[in-house]
Amino acid sequence: MAYEDNSAKVAAGASTIAAIAAALAYLKIKKPGEFIIPDEVVQLIVALAASSEEIRTGVKTIIEKLGAGGQGWPANTDAITSLRVAVAVTGTQLPFIAIPSGLTLVIKAWSLNPGWLQVGATPAECINVNQSFPLLPNEVVTYQIENADKIYVGATAAGCFACLTVEQRRLGGG
Repeated sequence: MAYEDNSAKVAAGASTIAAIAAALAYLKIKKPGEFIIPDEVVQLIVALAASSEEIRTGVKTIIEKLGAGGQGWPANTDAITSLRVAVAVTGTQLPFIAIPSGLTLVIKAWSLNPGWLQVGATPAECINVNQSFPLLPNEVVTYQIENADKIYVGATAAGCFACLTVEQRRLGGG
């Protein structure tokens, strides 16, 4: 990856600059034109060289664990899913929509709703004003969740809709 190559170059450059600066700070002149580098400086240079490799390895490990592909954010997808769901006053489970890792499901209360929506993790929560998240018409909430069907939405009036959108991968896509 280009990112890994650059991080190794930066770490190596920083280590080299630090070693040169340390060497110049500790240089002793015995005779004109003769320089002696103390053992402490040599040990410092060796330690800096070893730590630059540890830094590069650590950065690479962090990037791999985050799944960021070296970009610092999730990889782009090639499609989106968007739909409008009719919400019952007694609560409605959102449809099965897989959310790619690192991306979020966006839930928006339709702007023409006659009442507000209530978002919860269970059918009982989504109709309980003390356990749900309220969404007035045109308001938005996002969730970084594996699947939209883990969320329930209730309405305070008949005729309410929830609008959903999420980035997706097409079948057979990378």
